[in-house]
This record gives sequence, C-alpha cells and structure tokens, in this order.
Amino acid sequence: MITAKTKGTLAAPALKILPLTQSCIKQQGNLTFIEGYANTKNKPDRYGDIPSVFRQKRNYVYELTEFKKNPVLLIDHVNRIDHLAGSVTEIYEDAQGLYFKALFSASAHPTVAHARQIYTEGHAKGISIAGRFHYEDSSNPQNLTLAEIFEISLVAVPADPDSLVSASEEEQKQPEEQPEEQLKESPQDISRELSSLTEYLKQK
Repeated sequence: MITAKTKGTLAAPALKILPLTQSCIKQQGNLTFIEGYANTKNKPDRYGDIPSVFRQKRNYVYELTEFKKNPVLLIDHVNRIDHLAGSVTEIYEDAQGLYFKALFSASAHPTVAHARQIYTEGHAKGISIAGRFHYEDSSNPQNLTLAEIFEISLVAVPADPDSLVSASEEEQKQPEEQPEEQLKESPQDISRELSSLTEYLKQK
C-alpha cells in the first residue's frame, strides 16, 4: 500500500511535542540521568495521532537509524552546542512505546544547567520527538504507523499525555549544587586569544 500521508523531511522534520511515561530522574554519583518513554503506542496523543504497528509492512513503529548516528538530547529542538543537554545512552521500542535513557551534561552553561535543574526538581516534564511521520493505514488514518526519529528534545509542554517524566522524591529533596563560576571571556577575548595563538604558531 502506498503511504497515505507523510509529515516532515530530513531537512525539515515534523515535531511532536510529546511527554515521558513511567519516567524519572536518577542520580548515580555525580551523574544525572533522565529516562522513560518519549512516545507511547496505541493511545492518542494531543495531536490525535495513535502510534500503531502496521503489520502489513513491519512489526515496529519507530525507525532509529538516523537518530543513532548522533544520539544527543537537545533543548527545545535548538540544534546548537549551547542547547545540547546531554547524550542518549539507551533507546529502544517495546510493547509500550519508545523508551530512552539519557545522561545530562554537567555543564555550567546557563541554558543546560537550568534545564537539568528544573527536570531534577520535577518542574519540567515534557519530551519531544522530531522526524518524518508516516500514516499508511487508509482504514485508520489517525494511526501513526512509522516514525523516523531524527531528534529527541527537552520541552516544557508535551503532546503525549502519557509521556511525562517525574523526579523521584529523593531527588526533589536534594537541591543541585550551584554551578561553578561561569566562563567570563567574551567572544572578543576568545578571538584575540586565537589570533595570538595563530601568530605564535606562524613563528614556529
């Protein structure tokens, strides 16, 4: 059967601002992990889409080939180094949906540190996926039958009500240590340092 409808491309992915099920924030020593379900199957999300296996073609919903080439956790789907929250260390599909586990960066950059803090405290609960979404079942056009995942990102408001992350009670009781003093060099300072280094290397 020909694909009835497709949303998104590799260059311009479609977004589903979805939440995390059976999820939590975990501390392992100095490491902070976030884990849970980025998308759940067989239930409608806030877009009305129902991720469902289309057995005429395949026995899975989520295609992860592109994502695994660079399995990072972004913030608000901003593809910049200052919005890289961490790395996805584990991801797979099971009967419930798309499970993942990610390690937060320990960066003191304000954007990353703030995201890590509000998830640890339990204030933020959203997870979003970006990719190319296929709706191949003409008898059930609301069924999302194939989701090619390109990005996973932290977001404030999810679309999948079951995709919510929760901080454990222990983590909520333990405030995160204050980040070390942040880098005070301006872009001009860094540029001057690079120029000085270039001149130094020319003399060698």
